[in-house]
Amino acid sequence: MKLGFSVKPRGRSGLKPYDSRRWQNSPHLSVSLAYLRDILTYLHQKGISMYRMDARLAPYATHPDHPEFHNQVEECIPELKSMGYLARKYGVRLSFHAPIAMSFSSPEESAAERAAGELISLGRILDAMGMGPEAVITFHGGGTYDDKSSALARLIERILGLPEATRRRLAMEHEKSFTLADVYRVHQETGIPVIYDHLHYLNEFPRSFPFPQAVSLALSTWPRDVRPKVHFSSPRTSVRMVRRSNPNGPSDMVAVPPRWDEHSDFVNPFSFLAFLQATRSLRKFDVMVEAKGTDLALMHLREDMVRYAPHLAAQLEGPTARIGEEEMLYAAEFGWEEPEEEPERVLVAVVNNRRDFAHVREHGWYRIPVKHAPSQVAADYLALYQTGAFGSEGQAVRFVAPVRRYLLRRRRDILPEEASHPRAGDWYYKVEVGPLEALPSPVPSGRSLRVTFIPTTLDKLRSAREVKDLWLRPRTAGLDDLYDSGPVG
Repeated sequence: MKLGFSVKPRGRSGLKPYDSRRWQNSPHLSVSLAYLRDILTYLHQKGISMYRMDARLAPYATHPDHPEFHNQVEECIPELKSMGYLARKYGVRLSFHAPIAMSFSSPEESAAERAAGELISLGRILDAMGMGPEAVITFHGGGTYDDKSSALARLIERILGLPEATRRRLAMEHEKSFTLADVYRVHQETGIPVIYDHLHYLNEFPRSFPFPQAVSLALSTWPRDVRPKVHFSSPRTSVRMVRRSNPNGPSDMVAVPPRWDEHSDFVNPFSFLAFLQATRSLRKFDVMVEAKGTDLALMHLREDMVRYAPHLAAQLEGPTARIGEEEMLYAAEFGWEEPEEEPERVLVAVVNNRRDFAHVREHGWYRIPVKHAPSQVAADYLALYQTGAFGSEGQAVRFVAPVRRYLLRRRRDILPEEASHPRAGDWYYKVEVGPLEALPSPVPSGRSLRVTFIPTTLDKLRSAREVKDLWLRPRTAGLDDLYDSGPVG
């Protein structure tokens, strides 16, 4: 059994699920894929073998007002293939969840066309990655619009009208508008498998089927050669703080009881173990853990399974790595709630000769060998640490540039004049950047330091007094473990 989580890892700083920059700043799928590479590396380190990618992986890919973003999949075929290979190498089952606001059952054809475009785009990404049939796009049907029978008929007709390559990627989840019985009818008409969601089932009244027959029914809709997956979450029990309007003055925050259809921060292990025990005789399945704690909730649940039910924990794939103090401290520092905007990420990289600096300044690119890339390579900006080779301007970060693309290229394609180089056939990230901008104040190393790649944020870069201030949190290791880096060959 694989356990998975969705979108935003909380156990390590700097892991963005997609390029979240606004359209004015030219976000791109290639940057999102670099972030995905960093997430897959983290999942492998933590023994997590299932992950739901963000549906915004290709930013604005279907936006009707921005046709300049519509060809991102075709522009990123090598990078998509590479990420698919990495996921398969690490044994990670990938999936998407279509946007919740998408309504494929809408009586408005324009809304249905937008929904179809979203599904087609997500399917093309999975196909370009070379993922197997287990990599599905979960979706909700949308609203019933006061006429469930007509909404269901529209939904079925539109699913059947999708390209076959898209249809075979779909899996429909039951929820408030379309119950398990409704979704099972969609399966009967279209062949689309059903995803059982336990919290949705608990909130369904009257229930379509008794438990665990409901789980068995959903599992039976999946092809025999594809392991089904289910969603499990615990209902939120904590007080909610909501803003209340005040006609006589400013609005204020008030405490209200929890809603039982909202996800909790972590998963109640006793409810989960009872669920697994009740379904032991059914077809094997994977579980997507839906909790605000995402990866931390998953790892905590694995620990609880080992502690309270080792016979059930034995079904899990991979190691049951413990949550480290470092991960919990990071999560506590930044909290569970999603920020309105992600911090702008910066990768501080080394330039140790004037030729490589000229490549960045005059031609707009920097190279990183894939085999020597740091565990976190993706960023919105690239900053340059100049070594002592630059004399009085060395041993400091002086320039930063916005990242435009992360392209996978062989060294001979980046430097054709060096086609006979011993590493000419090696793969590199060609990081394309915009114009260099001088920082208001250089960030010196403070002492004779050897510096490597440093992931940080734009705010930290602009406020740092010396290089040691750039790390997102205090390092557990000393600064002496850093080494000279930069473009290796």
